[in-house]
Amino acid sequence: MANPTDPGALFREMLGQWEQMTNQFGGEALKTGEFARVMQGANAAAMQAQGAAHQVMDRALAAANMPSRSEVADLSARLARIEDAVARIEAVVMAQAGLAPPERPKPKRTRKAPVKS
Repeated sequence: MANPTDPGALFREMLGQWEQMTNQFGGEALKTGEFARVMQGANAAAMQAQGAAHQVMDRALAAANMPSRSEVADLSARLARIEDAVARIEAVVMAQAGLAPPERPKPKRTRKAPVKS
């Protein structure tokens, strides 16, 4: 029973009862197969919408003659492989010539990848 000297007691009691009923109803609803089917449908719709958004963005970038994020990542990986191959070739040629490879400063990598949490 609510304390008559506490004006917020009635509100807290009503809120507690509401939370209890909501938890009971939600718990029962989560156990049903219908809820699982609805959630699966919602997830499928979200994935389709995300795929459609990616397609639209790819088309917009292609129309603007700009690469997509995946294309830039592919180019970056390809460039890294080419740089490694050139370094190996250079090392072999320098070893055959009896020379030590020159010390070259690497470019500064000031940009940091975003942290995924």
